[in-house]
Amino acid sequence: MTPLGQAGAASRGDGPRRRPWIALTLLGVPVLAALLGPWTAGGTAVARGRGLPSQPPGAGHPLGTDVLGRDVLWLVLHGGASVVASTLGALLVGLAVGVPLGLLAGGPRRAVDETVMRGLDLLLALPGLLVLMTLAATGHRDWYWLVLVAGVLQVPAVTRLVRGAVLAPATRTVVEALRMQGRGWAYIHLGHLTRELAAPLATDTGGRFSVVLYLLASANFLGLGLPASSPDWAVLIERNSDALFTQPAAVLVPAGLLTALCVGGNLLVDHVLANRGKGR
Repeated sequence: MTPLGQAGAASRGDGPRRRPWIALTLLGVPVLAALLGPWTAGGTAVARGRGLPSQPPGAGHPLGTDVLGRDVLWLVLHGGASVVASTLGALLVGLAVGVPLGLLAGGPRRAVDETVMRGLDLLLALPGLLVLMTLAATGHRDWYWLVLVAGVLQVPAVTRLVRGAVLAPATRTVVEALRMQGRGWAYIHLGHLTRELAAPLATDTGGRFSVVLYLLASANFLGLGLPASSPDWAVLIERNSDALFTQPAAVLVPAGLLTALCVGGNLLVDHVLANRGKGR
């Protein structure tokens, strides 16, 4: 092999080893800010005091102030918890409902399969933001409503994934063999199928994290979710968008953290998928 070819092979070999660190760094910064931010910021919004609105970084306010004169650094350190918690909560709702429905639809009864899947097709046809706008218009603006509805909107996709895995020829053959051995429903579905579904579900959940994050951030940015006084990163972007050129840190810092969270999650999922492909 020529030196140029060896260099190219080396660079290709180093790529997969470098990518996880990039992904983990991008993902780790906003996650650590969300988990440790409230502990390191200290005090309360009142204790921190307020300055003049939309002031650039300076003494006492390392990232400046927002349109209400609040310290941007304090808000950023307290705003990530709601982002991560609401996204994970919506994912858990989607999995808790979608996995049992997928197992049910993939069962031997075709009538049950048709009933479940056709009902979910109706939900799949509804645009997510339109559902959240309708929810907000009816007065249901509490955070738990936002998380619940965002999670329910993920149910059709999760159900289809589980149903497809259950209906795969190899899986059906093993299930039929277990039934012939006298194994019960609980052993087959909660034992064997759960283990078989763990890897594809984990991969799908990693990619779905970005979908839910985008949906919730869009809802908060449009004023459909958390109140305007919330330090949530998406709310901060919306409240300070008019001051982008006078106080860019109030917009770019939370926007950068949201972007890093989304891109880091996608890169990590891509790395996992690439490693699974090599392992086959």
